[in-house]
Amino acid sequence: MSSTPETSTSTPAGKGATFTFVLGAFAAFAVLLSLFQAWKGETPSDPRAADRLAFTAEIQKAQNELIGKMGISDKAKAAALFAKTAEALKAKAPAASKTVVPGSPTQLKMAPPATPAAAPAAPATPAAAPTAK
Repeated sequence: MSSTPETSTSTPAGKGATFTFVLGAFAAFAVLLSLFQAWKGETPSDPRAADRLAFTAEIQKAQNELIGKMGISDKAKAAALFAKTAEALKAKAPAASKTVVPGSPTQLKMAPPATPAAAPAAPATPAAAPTAK
């Protein structure tokens, strides 16, 4: 006879082992999917690609026209204009922001004082039942 009692239950796997197994299974499927896509060799085509390229070209053309109208297409002119703007911004006195963040102490100070809620009405007393004589 053995001196150690035998148990019929095994120790359950921990939560970490389950998470690791699920993560490994997900990674394995991702690797298999990428291998399958690489082996297949087809890339999906976007039916709107031509429209997007035309729209991008139109936007770039409009931006270049605006840059030309502003006179900053030349890098030297742009640098001089940006330096002039930076000096104007430095000379401007700082001002307090008027932006109020909801829930901030500033917003709570600005909020009107809360009025106390009206007390609920007392329940009506039942009428006395008539007594029989």
